[in-house]
Amino acid sequence: MANVQSILDQKGSSVYSIKPDDVLAHALLQLKERKVGALLVLNEAGDIKGILSERDIVRYFARRIERVNTTEIKVKEVMTAGVTCVKRHQSLEDCLQLMTVGRFRHLPVVDDGGKVMGIVSIGDVVKAVLDAKDTQIGDLEQYITSSY
Repeated sequence: MANVQSILDQKGSSVYSIKPDDVLAHALLQLKERKVGALLVLNEAGDIKGILSERDIVRYFARRIERVNTTEIKVKEVMTAGVTCVKRHQSLEDCLQLMTVGRFRHLPVVDDGGKVMGIVSIGDVVKAVLDAKDTQIGDLEQYITSSY
C-alpha cells in the first residue's frame, strides 16, 4: 500500500507558512494567493507552532463577530496549536484514521527530527487511496483474465 512519501513524490514538498506574530490579513492573503486551505505556522527556527486553516478563521470570527479587523489580529490568536504530524513512511490508512478521528483536513509531514518535509490534505490522501485501489483492481482483472 502507498504511504505519505508517495503523495509527496507526486505533489512535491512545498510548504506555505506564516509566523505566529503575522497579522491575520497577511494570512488571508496567503491562503487566497496560494489557493490552499491551510498554512503551517512556523517559528524562526522552522519549528511547527501551529496550523491555520480556513476552519480556524471561520470559528474565530463566529465567536468574535464584533471584532473583525484582520490587520490587528495575530495568527497565534486564531491558529490551531498542538498540530498532529505524520512521517513519510506512514501509511495512507494512518493518515485517514488521524484525519477522521481528529476532524481535520491537513497533515504536516516531518522527519524524525521534526523538520517539515511537506504537507498532505485529505484530498491528496483520498486521491492516492482511490488510485491505489484502481491499480489493484486492474491488476486483479489482468490476473483473472490471463488465468483463463
